[in-house]
Amino acid sequence: MHTKWDNLRQNIEVIVKELNIPREDFQPLGIYDDWEQIEQKIYDKFCDVNYPNNKPVWLWEHFKLKTTSLPLEARFNLLEKLVEPKEDVWFFVNGDKDKFWFYHGNIGAILKVILESSYIDELYLASKKYEWLICINHHDVLVATGEPMAERLLNLSNEVSML
Repeated sequence: MHTKWDNLRQNIEVIVKELNIPREDFQPLGIYDDWEQIEQKIYDKFCDVNYPNNKPVWLWEHFKLKTTSLPLEARFNLLEKLVEPKEDVWFFVNGDKDKFWFYHGNIGAILKVILESSYIDELYLASKKYEWLICINHHDVLVATGEPMAERLLNLSNEVSML
């Protein structure tokens, strides 16, 4: 087991407990959930790679659909403007170079976890209908792909640049 990997999972669990985040708002995929099928669908829909032979963890380098990006500058509140508050989405993070940890929940709970964790290097949010995917990469750039989300971020970036 990798220490950072273990620490990431433990860190997220501690945050969820300390903030009393309800399980219906945020929870890890269980051992009986088909996270491999979810991961495969994400690669198939959003990335130009030969999955499972070529399985990068920096998905944003392989997006095949329309994308929009915006330097984040610690404004995670943009996520709340992009994702519907009650929508249950996939949230996944890489704690090691070759594997993702998958969760699901709403953006409010996910944002609490993101803001409290010191272990998250890159993170992804995806529609459960596989319509869009958002990445915040290790360069602090928010990247959105998939027609509805890429457009939404483009419109939001125009609003932000006017402020």
